[in-house]
Amino acid sequence: MKKIISLLMFVMITSFYLTTAPTLLAEEKIELRAIPIAWDAVNLTWTPVPGVKGYEVYRSTNLDNIYSPVNLLFIVNWSNYTKYKENWNYLPGEVVEYKGYLWRAKKVTSQPPQEGDHWEKLAPITPTNTAVDYFNVTGNTTYYYIVVPVFRDGKRGEPSNIVKVTTPPQPYRIVVYYISWGIYARAFSPYDIPFENVTHVNYAFLKLLENGTVTWADPWADPMNLESFKELKSKYPAVKFLISVGGWTLSKYFSPVAADPAKRREFIRSAIAIIRKYNLDGIDIDWEYPGGGGMEGNYASPDDPKNFIILLKEFREALDEAGREDHKHYLLTVAAPANLDIASRIDWREASKYLDFINVMTYDYIGLWSPVTGHNAPLYRNPNGPDYGSIDETIKWYIEHVPDRTKIVLGVPFYGRSFANVPPKNHGLFQPYSGTPAGTWGSAAETHGVMDYWDIAEKARSREYEYFWDNYSKVPWLYSESKRIFITFDDPKSILIKTQYMLNQSLGGIMVWEITADRKPGTHSHPLLVAILEGLKERPPVWIPDRYVLGSNVPRNVTIPEPETVTTKRGICGPAAILIIALFVLFKRNS
Repeated sequence: MKKIISLLMFVMITSFYLTTAPTLLAEEKIELRAIPIAWDAVNLTWTPVPGVKGYEVYRSTNLDNIYSPVNLLFIVNWSNYTKYKENWNYLPGEVVEYKGYLWRAKKVTSQPPQEGDHWEKLAPITPTNTAVDYFNVTGNTTYYYIVVPVFRDGKRGEPSNIVKVTTPPQPYRIVVYYISWGIYARAFSPYDIPFENVTHVNYAFLKLLENGTVTWADPWADPMNLESFKELKSKYPAVKFLISVGGWTLSKYFSPVAADPAKRREFIRSAIAIIRKYNLDGIDIDWEYPGGGGMEGNYASPDDPKNFIILLKEFREALDEAGREDHKHYLLTVAAPANLDIASRIDWREASKYLDFINVMTYDYIGLWSPVTGHNAPLYRNPNGPDYGSIDETIKWYIEHVPDRTKIVLGVPFYGRSFANVPPKNHGLFQPYSGTPAGTWGSAAETHGVMDYWDIAEKARSREYEYFWDNYSKVPWLYSESKRIFITFDDPKSILIKTQYMLNQSLGGIMVWEITADRKPGTHSHPLLVAILEGLKERPPVWIPDRYVLGSNVPRNVTIPEPETVTTKRGICGPAAILIIALFVLFKRNS
């Protein structure tokens, strides 16, 4: 009788413990795969389990005790569709998550989903079995991951295999601006961006209203382009997509918005709503310029530099809060002036605390405001010409004022400027002029002589223009004696030199204004972008560095260790093991 009682006690207590333990054995076996797709992103995929309400994802830099509440990264209880956002206009056919179900909009609506004229109820949410870990992932770091299924009754299944991955080091940034109007005459859609060759894409530009709301500059093109970005983000998750607000023509209201706490909140709220709606990665603020010096008619105030810092601080706090909710790090960047009189208004040491990086617009050193011709983006100042400044002077100044020089990104132009009625002396360089010729995309009155690189390259191959090189400034120019036209621009030779300069200064990368100007319509050639890759010794995809890594200009080969499954012994451990051993001893003794 004692044997029977002991045996029953053994079975009952063991069964009770196993059915109430935090980790339960499930019939379905989860197989986890984890692959680093960038220095700060790890793609996770696992076999789905029927009947779950979500999956817990755990991450640790230490293999010991990975299955612990402190290592819970996030719970995947969402589908591949975005959640419904209050007061947002949805177009017919858009699908959203709302209160555990998927809903499809029947017509343009901002109403919350419910069965009726505006929404169609589709099906309960089935949690996706994929996720990308963007949450404060760092480069050149080893992580361990497991996934645990959570069933609808609250019980947990058996954890997946443990996967070990090592992220690659952080690459130098290749930041390109994409212009919203690129889809028109240029016939350059978001799908034409060479994503394998860039790390960041800034969408230029969205408009800031007087009340602080960020909205479309082009109500037709902007939502369509950002929908394309949303689709491309799923295809290129390692590339960062940002909205850029402002620019030369849309900076009118920055000053009053930055000065008003309520308007700042609306600026931040509306920008984050757009970022989330289109699954983007952050915002680039292009205020030209705090304190004035931008387009005529812009508001300006002596308090702009102070309010600029306040705006950045509040944006950083709000983006971090959103990032905690969305399990990713949202980027905050700015476009900064090359003009040192304007740049010196800002406390960049303080500003850089809140910024991921600073895109320095090291071009437009000359223009219609200049009395004589010169170089648009000279690397060094030519002592034989007027002092319009140079890239070297600008960058050296920023290095003195930004504690972390890897946050400084060097801007290069993929366009040139042209001047008319230029005398032939010195082949047109440093000479007076009168007006501009027509640019690539319009008359002189519309374009002020601005030309795309591909257009200039074709002119350079013609017999009408002669090519010259300034060995002081390390940039070329063209001059046509018959047309009396002077063109200042960058070509692959000068772009390569500037990329090498960036490496020598240990900066954070290269920024391009703008990507459509490098490619002749109807082709897939990007000669200036290729020159940047050559300077960085990069092969696509550039978000996995080939030789150079951020913070080092010493060539070295970087390899990513293959993901590997960590072999661990499965079974019962901890208090359960002690209990079972004790019962087994008791059973043996009574028998």
